[in-house]
Amino acid sequence: MLLSLALVWGSSFLFIKVAVSNGMPPLSLATARIAIGAAILLTVARLRGQSWPSWSRSGAESGGAGIWLRLTFLGIIGNSLPFFLIGWGEQFTTSQLAAILMATIPLLVLILAHVMTHDEKLTGPKIMGVMCGFAGVVVLVGVDALKGLGAQVIGQIAILGGCLSYTFYGVNARRLPQMGAEMTVGIILALGLLTMLPVWLYVDRPWELAPSGSAWFAVLWLGLLSTAFGNWLFFTLMRRSGASFAATNNFLVPVMGLGWGFFGYHEVPGANALVALVLILVGLALPRLRRR
Repeated sequence: MLLSLALVWGSSFLFIKVAVSNGMPPLSLATARIAIGAAILLTVARLRGQSWPSWSRSGAESGGAGIWLRLTFLGIIGNSLPFFLIGWGEQFTTSQLAAILMATIPLLVLILAHVMTHDEKLTGPKIMGVMCGFAGVVVLVGVDALKGLGAQVIGQIAILGGCLSYTFYGVNARRLPQMGAEMTVGIILALGLLTMLPVWLYVDRPWELAPSGSAWFAVLWLGLLSTAFGNWLFFTLMRRSGASFAATNNFLVPVMGLGWGFFGYHEVPGANALVALVLILVGLALPRLRRR
């Protein structure tokens, strides 16, 4: 499941590049893919007989205004806020350094899960695994990218803010009452979309846009696979294996991104990609090993 998630989310780099290169602004792209993802998941949820959380707790396993407030909070910190912070921050820093900063998410989740959960405590193998995976990402994008750390601090702080937002989402989403995964993720996406709409309408003036057919194909791919299927897979994986393990997809996504870049744009990865992959796979395996 983790490999499938990384494969799907790794394709995002390629299709985002296609969309923004063919007339689709980043904010419009984010809004459209979230809208598609929410519509698909909510439709599937209703077809599977999953119910909306009620406003009243009576007669419902999980209901009340409190659950809607939590879902709205998750929609903001898991979608609209990090999309804005990371997109804005990448204007002031390199994509390579942004990838390294994004790879801090598993480390942040590991620490936060230790504090906020009772079944995801810090262990030696977990710490070693996360550090090994992080080293793999640094090797993958190049150590030289670290030279930019500290320059254009405002952009890097914004990206780290987006990473922290994702971290809180990962830990808090697992603590939701047991509802259907499709309904839960669909509502989270829909509520995140509602918070983005005013900004999108004001900034992009979508009625004036004219993206090409290639851009719309990329939007459909991102909405259907990266957003709908990817978010459902992440949520399901998080429920089964914990937030810390699910967050390690941030180590594999850059590797998968290289593969998609090779097939889409014939971008040939260097030998460092193989070394990075070994380090990342070792980092993923270490926390899963059991003492005999």
